[in-house]
This record gives sequence, structure tokens and C-alpha cells, in this order.
Amino acid sequence: MRAAVVFLALFALPLASCATLADAAKGDEDLPNAGAGPFRELRKGELGLSLVAPAAVDDDKTLARHAAVLDVDGDRTTFEVVGYFGASVNGATAAEPSIAIRRGTAADGRSFRRQTEVVLEATEDWEKGTIGSPAAISVGGAVWLFYAGATGIGLAKSSDGVAFAKEAAPVLAAADSGWDQGAVPQSPGVVALPDGGFAMFYEVTLGSGVRAIGEARSEDGETWTRVGDGPALAPGAAGEEAYDDAGAGAPFPVVGESASGRSFLRLYYAAESGAGKRTIGLAGRFDDGEPFERGVSPVFGAGSSRGPTEPCVIVFDGVTFLFATQNRALKSEEPAIAAGVAPAQAVLPPAAQD
Repeated sequence: MRAAVVFLALFALPLASCATLADAAKGDEDLPNAGAGPFRELRKGELGLSLVAPAAVDDDKTLARHAAVLDVDGDRTTFEVVGYFGASVNGATAAEPSIAIRRGTAADGRSFRRQTEVVLEATEDWEKGTIGSPAAISVGGAVWLFYAGATGIGLAKSSDGVAFAKEAAPVLAAADSGWDQGAVPQSPGVVALPDGGFAMFYEVTLGSGVRAIGEARSEDGETWTRVGDGPALAPGAAGEEAYDDAGAGAPFPVVGESASGRSFLRLYYAAESGAGKRTIGLAGRFDDGEPFERGVSPVFGAGSSRGPTEPCVIVFDGVTFLFATQNRALKSEEPAIAAGVAPAQAVLPPAAQD
């Protein structure tokens, strides 16, 4: 199924909601805004396989959450994707941590089949029975799956995306010194950089109980070094309309390129306000060493009471999907994975059928 069949409305949605997004007349003065958000939830008829919009993944038995969606062939004109999800055993409660990572597929980029398979379980001592929050990337035709265990971030590799072999120890554990000394890194987001090497963004909970986002770099994806003498993205300043002043976490990085060929980085993240409202935020930067500039308002969840978190974004030609874990219903704490789309005027190709 080809993204070329996606039809977009003639007029673009105003994107003033993100301070880092571009004014076309300014060239590279600001970050490009195409497909960055805001995202609207998928509507009735835009999901197949009898899924009820906006829930692209809804499993009340394994409590699937924390999606990592990977383009199977790396071709932005085709929609087939694989998803990796944190999961529990049948009968677990939403408060219990995930103990496995399951794999599912979607032929249309967003409607995931209910039949999933376990690809990783918590088997290592350092994981302490917990494994989840996956981040999947393609490396030389293989799938690398970073994940959160109880004491750090692990890595597993697979040649086919199904059978994975784990590294014996976490590739990033609690720091011995520095601004996040002693804090266990969680919820990794990993991206391959245009000039080689990898960047990892991760969530830590500081001594004050506030979540912030750290950054690490690696030449080979296995040995990581923290960068910076403070968070890559800290909670925003408190204010009348603040949406992330109480926490920033669960980062998901996306590398892009401007019309002039300049590389930039977008960072989607889970935002929490002082009032306890959860939404998805967006920050961006052009160059390493520059601070991230955050959007003035969320890109997803502003009008929702279901508390979206753990974003994952996948970009196709002409359309971008966002996946976020949120409450299945207003009065339920059980998770489901909602899907959103940008631009809001996108008319999607037919959904996958049973």
C-alpha cells in the first residue's frame, strides 16, 4: 500500500503551536514544520481489523503499552510496519510493570493485529523481572531493540525482528556522578545520526521526584557516554498555561533534514503539568550543543482526559503517525495505544481488513 495514495487538503493546518517550527520565508532560521504536528486522533473508519478509534492497539489481557513502531523496509512510500510493545501476563493490573515485549504487525501503518508474539522476556538478573518501554531501530538490515529493565537500559539484536539475543548487561545504567547521579535511566529513545553514530535520550526521575530527559552518545550503539552537564530537556517553567512544568520524560527522537540540507532533531516527549495533566510535547534543535526549544503547547492530548504518554512517531511520505499510551477509557487505568495523524486534513488510504 503506497503513501502516494494519501490525499491532503489544499490548505495546511496552522502550526503556531510549536515555537520551533518554521516560517517558510526564513529558510533555516527555524525548524521545518511539515508533519511535525499537532496530531489529531484517528477517527471512526480510519482503523481496520474491528479496532475502535483511536485505539490502534487495545489488548485487555496483556495490557499492551509503550509502542515502538518500525518501518519494515525503510521505504516511506509503503505503510507496512512492525510494532513492539511492553506487556504483562493475563490477569495483571495496570499498576504492575511489564514483564515482556511482544511483537505485532500492521499492513496499513496503524491498525495492529491482535495476534502478537513474545520476543523478549525478563530473564536477566539486572532486569529484576521488569522489561518494557522498547525503542526499535534498523541497523544494517538487523533490528536493534533497546528496552528498560529495573536497573537500566538493555539492548537485544535480531536478524529477522523475531528472534532476539540480549546483551548480558545494561548498556546504560545509573550514573556514578553528574547531574543524574544514582538515577536509573528508563524509557529510551534511540536514533541513528546522519554523520554516523547514535544518540540516546532517556528518562530519569531526580531526587525531587521530577522527571527529566538525559542524552547519551555512542559510536557503535553498544558503548554509551552521557553528554552535557544537565538534562537535555528539563521540565518547563511554571506558568498559567504550562503543560510540562511537573515533568518531561519518555523521549522519542526523530532526525530530519531541511530544504537546504541542514540536519535537525525533533524530540517528542511525555509532558506532565503541575495540575497533573499528561500530554505529548515537542522540542527541537538544529545543532549539537544547542539547547532544545520546546513548543508553546502540546502536539497531542491537549483536549483529552486520558493522559497520553510514551510517544512514538513514524514518518511516511505525506503523512505522519503518532502512537501514545493512554487510558482505555475515561474511568479506566488500563492502557491502550492510541494513534494520531498529522496533518489533520490527511485522508488516509483504506484501513487494513480482517
